[in-house]
Amino acid sequence: MQINPSFELYHLLSHPKITRKKVQNYLLTDPSLERLHTLHWKDLIQLLQLTTHEAKSLYEHFRNRPQRQRSARQYSMLRPITIYDTDYPHSLATIPDPPLILYARGNRSLLRGIHLSVIGSRKPSSTAKNKINLLLPPLIEKSVTIVSGLAYGIDGMSHQLTLNQQGKTIAVLAFGFNHIYPKAHTSLYRAIERNGLLLTEYPPDVKPNRWQFPERNRIISGLSQATLIIEATKRSGTMITADQALEQGKDVFVVPDSIFLPEAEGCLKLLQEGAIPITSPQDLMDWWNKIS
Repeated sequence: MQINPSFELYHLLSHPKITRKKVQNYLLTDPSLERLHTLHWKDLIQLLQLTTHEAKSLYEHFRNRPQRQRSARQYSMLRPITIYDTDYPHSLATIPDPPLILYARGNRSLLRGIHLSVIGSRKPSSTAKNKINLLLPPLIEKSVTIVSGLAYGIDGMSHQLTLNQQGKTIAVLAFGFNHIYPKAHTSLYRAIERNGLLLTEYPPDVKPNRWQFPERNRIISGLSQATLIIEATKRSGTMITADQALEQGKDVFVVPDSIFLPEAEGCLKLLQEGAIPITSPQDLMDWWNKIS
């Protein structure tokens, strides 16, 4: 029987009781998913940490022809990118907890090339837009892809500036394509879908849930060679992403600002911990010259 590991992975993850962590553990023993069809449901209990009921359900999931045909139609329509595919981003493959599958809408060629993640406060200061307008245009002109998360504040500003300058941008979502969050960014979402790339590890029907946002952040940092933090409070999702970037071995750039500015507290803390200060567009151009 000819096995398409990319489809088998998609079909496996389509079962409601199968999580990314369970599959990652299973892949240690069957990296190409070749044995999955030969296993008895009793084997699945141990190999995928399932209950008896869950294991029997998964066993049927793989042997039920109509179910497999439905999955095959969805797979063909969605064209997901899995860890087995040549267009899976190499930068993500090397992070500690890589997404096993990615859903993409838009220009998939943006997954290649040089990427910079730009993140920061959802409630930025009055000078945040000036910082973005100063720092990003030279990189956009050099075809660096700007990666962010479609959130209010710095994310939205970074995406919008890049689109305004006919640049390349990727929005990494914490939900499936059948939802848009925040709703106020619907037009921005559609513009990125047309002129950039929307990317998520969640199937289309998955709604935004609070825990998915910090989980999503590892993809924002993982896609890029470096992460630029415009502003951040001490306790924020931005700081989580910064920690993930450091864990992934990526450069973390920070824009310094006043000690009296609450939105700069996280940035100043990161600078104390060894983040790289960015004080002019030339600092980012020096980075680009080094890696391009």
